Amino acid sequence: MINLGEITIWLGLIAIGISSGCYWLVNTREEDALALNVARYSFTGFGAFMTLASILLMLAILRHEFQYSYVASYSSRDLPLHYLVSTFWAGQEGSFLLWVLFGSWLGIFLMHKTGDMEPQVMFIYNLNHLFLTILLIKQSPFKLLPTTPADGQGLNMLLQDPWMVIHPPVVFLGYAAYTVPFSYAIASLWRREYGRWVRPALPWTVFAFVSLGAGIIIGGYWSYKVLGWGGYWGWDPVENASLLPWLAGTALM
Repeated sequence: MINLGEITIWLGLIAIGISSGCYWLVNTREEDALALNVARYSFTGFGAFMTLASILLMLAILRHEFQYSYVASYSSRDLPLHYLVSTFWAGQEGSFLLWVLFGSWLGIFLMHKTGDMEPQVMFIYNLNHLFLTILLIKQSPFKLLPTTPADGQGLNMLLQDPWMVIHPPVVFLGYAAYTVPFSYAIASLWRREYGRWVRPALPWTVFAFVSLGAGIIIGGYWSYKVLGWGGYWGWDPVENASLLPWLAGTALM
């Protein structure tokens, strides 16, 4: 069986690798228009491959293709449609894919907004997504089972809440957006233009602050509502993993 999802992720890794290499060439050579164009087209291709991989995973979930370990682990035939859709990000593998997907979309927009800082900003931005894509290959949502079960294990009862449809995408959008001010800051150090990054990075910082902050508030309300024992889910590693970068982002802003 041809595993189209795995192939798509590998093609995405190749595309982001080519883009990173070409941006590095642009940084080491002056006026290398060919390398710059290849870097841009390759990153756009990376975004297209990640979008295709996400569509394939969603189709596998909606079609109950339980030959995929991820689909069998988090979905089942009796789930309502909105919970079935939310199984896309119910586990680590799907969450990584969602993170990379949002990052690829934001990067396509960023690529056309950085001006003469593009080679440095996009190289740093690419390295982050090169790392995430390697993790995605290691923790792939398209791993096949030796035998196909008749039904999946279903979604954890604690996750069967309407906020499950909204909370994880908002949080991972914030994660993806915070990569932009980081890339601007490192690019500014690289260029030794230490104050130039602040103005272009500020709108991205505000957007990431609002997105991740909204995700934290939703997560806090959701855990209080579901658990019902009068306290915030304070030691949950997922919630803490979103709180710490948000606090750092608050100081930055």
